[in-house]
Amino acid sequence: MSEQTIKARVIQVVQNDPFLSIEEIAAEVRTTPRYVRTILSEANISLMQLRKQYAKHMEHQLYRTRRQVLVQEIDPQIRLVKIKDAAIAEHLGQDPDTDLLRISKLQHLHNNPCFCQLTTYLEIEVGVEDFSGPLRQILASAKAVDQIQLKQSWVEVVANQPSLSKLLLNSEDQPLLKLSYLLTDHNLPIAVETLWLPTEGILLRNQSGAIEIAGESSNG
Repeated sequence: MSEQTIKARVIQVVQNDPFLSIEEIAAEVRTTPRYVRTILSEANISLMQLRKQYAKHMEHQLYRTRRQVLVQEIDPQIRLVKIKDAAIAEHLGQDPDTDLLRISKLQHLHNNPCFCQLTTYLEIEVGVEDFSGPLRQILASAKAVDQIQLKQSWVEVVANQPSLSKLLLNSEDQPLLKLSYLLTDHNLPIAVETLWLPTEGILLRNQSGAIEIAGESSNG
């Protein structure tokens, strides 16, 4: 194994598991503990610092998991899942196979049932208190987000969503309205918010280029 390969291998092993001892790293790379110390010193890598960062990261991941489980235990209608959605990834300027986080909840808007979804590539934390208003407010928990803005909105009538139709209307063959909003941060796409609603009893309004639910339509 060349010297350059040994150096790269030592750094890779340390980054993957900073809790290994110098001797264990040396044994895995098949070099001497002294050479491992030299490589780490030249690369300005501190095992102690890496261990602290790793522990903090694991604590953060555990905290996120506890919060998400708590949310789902309190309200079974709330869902948090990792998905791949090529169409939404394209809207967000991401690769088609990018892992996205989708948060969903069932609520009522103007006395009409509404299934809401927020899909993003950002790393965000979700707590029970985040579901008291629009899902887009959850984006504020992402450290990189400065100002959430609406860039584009569009509406479709979708007739092939039997599970959602059953959830909202207790019938599998009813068409639904699908309202989508592209959300940005300083013109950078960060999320797509989607609302699914019955086609009847909904009044839509175009306000400054944004499609909004204004209330119930009048039948008389």
